[in-house]
Amino acid sequence: MEFSGKRFFVVIPAVALACVFCGILSFAQEQASSDAKDFMDDFNAARAEAFDLLDKDGKGYIEAGDWPGRNRAFRLMDVNRDGRVTLEEFQSLRNRWRNRTFESLDIDGNRIITRDEWMDIPEDFDRLDRDKNGMIERREFYNLR
Repeated sequence: MEFSGKRFFVVIPAVALACVFCGILSFAQEQASSDAKDFMDDFNAARAEAFDLLDKDGKGYIEAGDWPGRNRAFRLMDVNRDGRVTLEEFQSLRNRWRNRTFESLDIDGNRIITRDEWMDIPEDFDRLDRDKNGMIERREFYNLR
């Protein structure tokens, strides 16, 4: 097999470039993973704080009588249907995604979300409350400009 000097000068930079790209990609994935972990830590801390406020008697679960909103929302959060919502159920992925709609966050059904109803990261409330009146209206929630 004959060695071609031209091929050598094309292959080596290509391999080096591929190695650099893989390193950058690996770093980006690690950073994204770290950012996602930080977000989940903040999210879970905010949800745990909201859970503690709702668990007025400190039993470690929320009963229907503790829930300030509609019974339907409580029943949906009660994953195992035992009449209680534990912290694990409250923070579950199922309930996390349910709480991404305006209607599920508007616990009292008055068409606004107040700080008392907000169960997630406080900074997110501030970001969504664009007119800074202390409440999030439907147009603010869905119009993410």
